[in-house]
Amino acid sequence: MKKTLKILGIAIGGVLALFIVLAVTLTLLFDPNDYKGKIIEAVKDKTGRELRIEGKLGWSFFPWIGIETGRLELANAPGFGTEAFARIDGAGAKVELLPLLRKQVVVDTVFLDGLKLNLARNAAGKTNWDDLTTPSKTEKPAEKTIPGKEPGVGGIGINKVDIRQADVTWKDQRSGEQYAVHNLNLKTGKIIGSTPVDMQLSFDLERGQPPVRTRVDLKSKLGLDIDGQKLEVIGLTLSLGDLTLLASFKGTHVFDAPAFNGTLEISSFNPRALMDKLGVKIETADKNALNKLSLKTKFSATTDSAELKDLAIHFDDSRLNGSLAVRHFAKPAYQFDLTLDQIDLDRYMPPAAPAPAPVAASGSKQAATAAAKPVEVPLSALRALAVQGKFRVLQLKAMNLRSNDAVVLITADNGLITLGPNQAKLYSGKYAGRTTLDVRGKTPTITIDESVSGVALAPMLKDALQFDKFSGTANLSAKLTAQGLDANQIKETLNGTASFAVQNGSIKGVDVKKMTDTLKAAQRDNLLQKLTELKPQTSDETRFTQLGGTAQITNGLVQNNDLKIQSPDLLNVTGKGSADLPKETLNYRVASGDYGIIVSGPFSQLKYKADLSAVVKGKVEEKKSEVKEKLEQKLKDKFKLFR
Repeated sequence: MKKTLKILGIAIGGVLALFIVLAVTLTLLFDPNDYKGKIIEAVKDKTGRELRIEGKLGWSFFPWIGIETGRLELANAPGFGTEAFARIDGAGAKVELLPLLRKQVVVDTVFLDGLKLNLARNAAGKTNWDDLTTPSKTEKPAEKTIPGKEPGVGGIGINKVDIRQADVTWKDQRSGEQYAVHNLNLKTGKIIGSTPVDMQLSFDLERGQPPVRTRVDLKSKLGLDIDGQKLEVIGLTLSLGDLTLLASFKGTHVFDAPAFNGTLEISSFNPRALMDKLGVKIETADKNALNKLSLKTKFSATTDSAELKDLAIHFDDSRLNGSLAVRHFAKPAYQFDLTLDQIDLDRYMPPAAPAPAPVAASGSKQAATAAAKPVEVPLSALRALAVQGKFRVLQLKAMNLRSNDAVVLITADNGLITLGPNQAKLYSGKYAGRTTLDVRGKTPTITIDESVSGVALAPMLKDALQFDKFSGTANLSAKLTAQGLDANQIKETLNGTASFAVQNGSIKGVDVKKMTDTLKAAQRDNLLQKLTELKPQTSDETRFTQLGGTAQITNGLVQNNDLKIQSPDLLNVTGKGSADLPKETLNYRVASGDYGIIVSGPFSQLKYKADLSAVVKGKVEEKKSEVKEKLEQKLKDKFKLFR
């Protein structure tokens, strides 16, 4: 038995010695550099590009089958300049020989030094790698295989992957964008089966002109179970400048139907400072806005959907909580249920534009048209929008208006976008309404059904319009339609009805009683014809207990025929007239007894004058009354004679 084992040992030793001798002989007698020409010719035949092999090719056979290369350079695609498409200073890998006999692959360090990769797209949209990814007509498409499950392979292990000092650039002639990744380094621990492996990645991200660089660092532990198609990412930490992202997640069916779920957290950082470093300038009305942001959520995702649950976003002084989902990435449908504790939207609006310079009279119309050019709204994007969501804001400030407990319902489906029914508490009163935008046709149509009740007008108008001339408690409602998407089109096509009722208020800057008293005095002194204009004083005021009426709007012209004012200082005050919204002009008549006042001119510069026709009519009526009284008296006197 011992003799047999001895003979077997000698035989095995001899075979190993033979392998060693064969390996040494091959490495001494066979020089892979002799095949440089054939390698270059094969690359030229397959890609049509030139391959330059500047360094030496080296190889080993035992105990590792390995190959190393010096500097390699692959030419760029035609039309993309003379700069190389890719270049490396050195690369190599070794595979242990004996495990191959057991159908196992054990790889030592895989390294890649000094990669320079130049990616580009021309103005026509063609990239400089299109020709490398397009299979030839005679080439059969490769069958899909799962990594590590190739026929005849029992398992793969890699001791370490090491990529050092890589640079990747991207230039897009179509959009003008230009990005670069510099000093990329990637290192991994031992990769064996599904055992989690440590990974470190770092690089400098560069964009913009002049170029701005931001450091990016990533650390994580990855576990990949090839047989079970499972992925586990533990303690992923991504640092991008001052931004730090933390995540842990698991994936299933990662090769055929990937699905992931886990947690995501972004530590508090300054988004404005980060955007500045990335070359992205953000202009807001408040320069202190967008200075603090953090996020925490649970997430799930597939190749066709994503969902955020237990979402908590803190930005500046606001807190947003809720859920958000996107279905069908190819034609996305959005769902959300979000609650915001407070926000001042005016802080995040663009800064107010400076007042336009005066325009010469000769070209005023053309210049005004150019200045008022409407913003183009992407109708195709609105028609494709699919949304169903609910948004609550406990405290809201927008367009300088303040409200509480606002609830906005949003639905969008095939070009029909509805906001509502919405509600909010507004200046001691309530708001309710629904707005519909229909972009299914060629011209967008807007339908508005809005109302407010018990609203304190004075603070609301002061906040919204910086207008403090009207006070009272108001009930307002409007049912309107319009076409178009810019302000001018909407005003010119505005149609519908409105009603208003205001209690216990005043109109400051106008005193109707004072004006009618002035008309009476002028009539008494025969000075009416000389009274061309009534000039109110800033201290003037018209008080009322009730003010109300209705309006009919036709193509932006607002017609009111039934204004009625009840006042402790006035009797029988009525009003009638129109407002032209597109032209922003008013033509209105207020009457008190036999005296009338005409209010006309641009909204910003109204003028008041006496309505002489009303006075003349009053005189005629007065004369008629006198004649009637005289006739009645004469008739009475005649009847007395007959008695």
